[in-house]
Amino acid sequence: MPVLLDRRDAVLTSPTASGKSEAALAPAIRDLIDNGGEGAGLLWVIPTRALVADMDRRFRDLLGSLGVPAAFRTSDRAHLPAVPPRALFTTPESLDSLLCRRRDLFKNSVRTVVLDELHLLDGTPRGDQLRVLLRRLVGDHLRAPPHRVILSATVADPPALAARYIGDAVICTSGRARAIDFALAGDLDDAIKQCRAAKRHKVLVFCNSRRDCERLAREADEQRLWPRDRISVHHGSLAAALRREVEAGLREARVALCFATMTLEIGVDIGDLDAIILHEAPPTREAFYQRVGRGCRREDRIFSVGIAAGPMEAAVFEEYLAPEDAITITPTPPDLSVVVQQLLSMVFAAPRGRSVEDLHERVEPLCSPAQFSAITDHLVSQGLLRSAGRGRLAAGETVMDMGEKGTIHTNIDEPRTAQVVDQATGKPLGEVSWDPRRGGTVVLGGRSWAVSEGRRGQLVARAAGTDAGVAAFAPRRSRGRFARFLPPELLAPSSKPT
Repeated sequence: MPVLLDRRDAVLTSPTASGKSEAALAPAIRDLIDNGGEGAGLLWVIPTRALVADMDRRFRDLLGSLGVPAAFRTSDRAHLPAVPPRALFTTPESLDSLLCRRRDLFKNSVRTVVLDELHLLDGTPRGDQLRVLLRRLVGDHLRAPPHRVILSATVADPPALAARYIGDAVICTSGRARAIDFALAGDLDDAIKQCRAAKRHKVLVFCNSRRDCERLAREADEQRLWPRDRISVHHGSLAAALRREVEAGLREARVALCFATMTLEIGVDIGDLDAIILHEAPPTREAFYQRVGRGCRREDRIFSVGIAAGPMEAAVFEEYLAPEDAITITPTPPDLSVVVQQLLSMVFAAPRGRSVEDLHERVEPLCSPAQFSAITDHLVSQGLLRSAGRGRLAAGETVMDMGEKGTIHTNIDEPRTAQVVDQATGKPLGEVSWDPRRGGTVVLGGRSWAVSEGRRGQLVARAAGTDAGVAAFAPRRSRGRFARFLPPELLAPSSKPT
């Protein structure tokens, strides 16, 4: 905290639940109170909607009592209060939208930027998007760079992380990693038996996909591995209200088995957990330590079980557990599809066009001059960009339409989905990828639902007993959603969307 009170750019790395948010929030709010002003003085960028909602629950009343109006904005909660917020908590996608639509929020007002749980974004299209958004914020809206703070779980190379997003920074590492008691299991039944034998009754199971969350929750129910009323599911395709119900239930429960994706990987308060089960190895070493670190917060050691499908999976777990100095770091190259997305976002925000020089400066960290020229020439040839004269480019009609629909601000390639509505209550349950040929039953929230009526973009369904049904979630692409607009020579066969 003293480093931040001196307003030095910094990276704060420490284990889960060690107080990083409070350490960054207190100096930032102190600065707002001392200096006054209007507009978003504090910009706090968060990877997930669930964590934005959790920050709302934890800090809204506190900030209000200090006279600091706050807004917590995501796609779930797009409305901004009538009183302009002094503290704005949001996701990269929502920030992209606000930079285009609410320029007044940022005009020479932002004094502090906090990038929360940045390790979850770094090396992904969303992280590349954030790098450009920060350059847009400073270059288009501010007279001087703001105070910048990165919050992250322990990462292998904090200076390199800082260099990608904020430049030179003080590295503050606090706390010590707790010891991990880690065991392998062959399947869910085996993993749960190990938890029961150790008298661990509040368990969080991390899965790498929404489909696995739903499948394993049904397996636990059908095989009677856990009491049915103590099984829950949490992932991004569930309705926001249902996610909040699950989080509240976990905070109060003493006996629970929850299946979750990365939505519960970071700071959402769900109470103390007795054990963490990892179904398959997480995608990165950082994710492994973030997930197991969610457990046993009141203990010196973490109890965790990994479900390995075979020797190769077991070897990945062993690699994650190896000492940090034994790990080889392979930098992830920027995703060029994000260059497309950001160019289209910037010209949408400037109907009269922007200079080619300015556009290139904003996306420069992601591409070479030759790649930039190839991308802009291709977008012009496709009619997505048009010449506005005097070395300026403007948006074509298709881009303006995309912007009006709000689809231009995200690099998350979501497939077409249908909202599932409970026939009995009318309450939204979540979203699935729906193909009528699959049959009339889907799985959502760990339960089966029989579809009784299908409308455009909506399925009306009723609870369907124990019928297994289908967990219908289409796979997400490995690259940003704008990869299809890249010139063919920049979309290598090995990196095409799959």
